[in-house]
Amino acid sequence: MNMLTLRGIITLVILAVLFALAVVWISRQGGWKGEGCSGNCASCHSHCEDPDAKKK
Repeated sequence: MNMLTLRGIITLVILAVLFALAVVWISRQGGWKGEGCSGNCASCHSHCEDPDAKKK
C-alpha cells in the first residue's frame, strides 16, 4: 500500500514540475496575450522602437 502512495506522490510532483515548466515557457514566448515575437525578431524590435503605433 505504501508503494501506491509513493507512486501517487511522485506522479503529482512530476505533473507540478511539468506545469511549472509549461508556464515558464509560455511566459517567455510572449504570454497568453499573443504579444510575443512568434519567431519574428524584427517584429519585436519594431514594437520596442515605436510603442505608440501598437496602441492605434
